[in-house]
Amino acid sequence: MAGKVVTLDIDSTAIRLLEVSGGKVRRWASVFHEPDRVEGEVVSDPQALGNKVKQLMASSGIKATKVISSLSGLYSVSRIVNVPNPTAGLTVQQATLEAVSEIMPLSADKLYLSSQTITADEEGQQVLAVGVPRDVLDNKVRALRAAGINPHILDLKVMALARVVNREQALILNIEPSSFDIVIVVRGIPEIMRTIAWQEEELSVEDRAEHLAVNLELTVGFYNSKHHDTPLDLATPLFIAGQLARDFPLMEKLETRLGYPIEPLTPPLECPENLPVSEYAVNIGLALKGMAPPPSTGQGGYSPPDINLLPDVYQPWKPSAKQLYAAGLIVAVIALLFPLYQVTTNAMDDTASLKREQAALNSELQQRQLELKRRAPMQEAIKEYESIIDMGGNFTEDLAVIYGEAKDLGIEVASVSHEGESITITCQAKDEDPVTFDDYVKALENTERFSKVTPPTEGFPYNTGGTIRLEVQAGG
Repeated sequence: MAGKVVTLDIDSTAIRLLEVSGGKVRRWASVFHEPDRVEGEVVSDPQALGNKVKQLMASSGIKATKVISSLSGLYSVSRIVNVPNPTAGLTVQQATLEAVSEIMPLSADKLYLSSQTITADEEGQQVLAVGVPRDVLDNKVRALRAAGINPHILDLKVMALARVVNREQALILNIEPSSFDIVIVVRGIPEIMRTIAWQEEELSVEDRAEHLAVNLELTVGFYNSKHHDTPLDLATPLFIAGQLARDFPLMEKLETRLGYPIEPLTPPLECPENLPVSEYAVNIGLALKGMAPPPSTGQGGYSPPDINLLPDVYQPWKPSAKQLYAAGLIVAVIALLFPLYQVTTNAMDDTASLKREQAALNSELQQRQLELKRRAPMQEAIKEYESIIDMGGNFTEDLAVIYGEAKDLGIEVASVSHEGESITITCQAKDEDPVTFDDYVKALENTERFSKVTPPTEGFPYNTGGTIRLEVQAGG
C-alpha cells in the first residue's frame, strides 16, 4: 500500500474513482451517467462509457493507466466446491474444472472461470469458483481501454465489500439504485453472494425496506438450511453500504424491520472525515486487494479470497518459472561460448581478409596474363625482325637469287620465311610440270649460295610444287 493505487467502480448510474497511497485515501471523485450506457450492470456502449471515465479522471486529477476495477455480480455465479486430489494425468486446474462443472452451470464458451483454494487437506481441497459471463467482462474491458486504462485486476463487488468489512462472520447489504448485493461472510469467506436487480424508484420507502428485508431473510434461511450445525444467529453484525445507505428514512425502516445489529463500516484504511465511506465501500475494498487485513478484535486470523477475474487473454505475458530457468540456462551457455565465438569470429575475419587479398592477386595475375597474350604477336614479330637483322644483307641477296631463278623457270613463289640460318620457300611450277619444278631445285643448288637444298620428299621427282628448305652458307 506504499505506492499509489487507483480503483474504479462503475454501476448503472454512477462512476466512482478513488486514489490510495501510503495506507490513506487521498482523493475520490464520482459522476452520474446516463442509465442506457450500463443496462442491468452490462456495459452497452463501451466507447461512450470510456469517454465518461476519461473525462472524470481529467477533471479530478486522478490519473492512472493501470487500475483495479470492480465487476457486478448480477449475472455471475459462485460456488464453494470440494475438489478431490487430482488423479494421475490430471492437473489441479483440470480437477477443479471437472468438479465445478458438475454443480454449477458452466459453459466454457459463455463464462470465464476463476478459482482460489480456500482450505486443503490430505483428501482434497475446498475451492471458491466464480464464473463471469464473457460478454459482461469483455464489454467492461473494452470500455476501460476506450478510456486509455489497462485493467490489470478485476474483482467482484461483493468480494471487495467482504474485504472492507474485515470480519470473520458478517452480513453485508450493498444498496444501489439499480441493484443490491447480499453477502454472507463465514470464517472470512463470502459463503453466499447474491446480486439482485430492482427498480427502487417505483417503490415507497416502506416497500423498499420490506423488499430488502425479505431477500436478506431468504438468503440467511437458505444458508441455515445448508448448515444446520452452525446457523447464523441474530447477533451476526449487519453492514450496509452503497449509494442508498445515505437514505436515512430507508435506514430507519430497515433497522426497525431487521433483527440484526447494524454496525458502521470501519475499513482498515485511513479515511478523511468527509469521505462517504458507504458510497465508496467497493472502491476501498478494491484498494485493499492483495493486502492481508489485520484480524478484528476478538477474532482469529483469516485470509479472505483474493481472485483476479481478469482472464489470461487480457493479462500481460509473464514468463513461467520453467521459461525463466530455460532463459537463464541459455544465457549461461552463451556466456561460456562467447570466448569461442570471439575466436571464431576473428578467424573468420582473417580468412575473409586473406580471401580478399587472394582475389586481388588473382585479378592482377589475370590482367598480366592478358597483357602477355596481347604482347605475344609483337614479340614474335620482333624475334623475326631480329633474325633478319642477324642475317644482315645476305638475306636480301638470297631473296634475289630465289625470286630470280623462279622467274627464269616459270616458278611462282607463294611465300618465303626464314628462321635462323634456314629459309623455307613455298612455290609452284606455273605449267604444273614436274621437270620445271625439278629444274628450279637444281638451279638453286647450282648457285652454290646455299649449303643445302632440301626439296619436298613425298612424290619426288614428280612434284610440281611444295616446300623447299634452304640452308644458308655459314658466314655467307
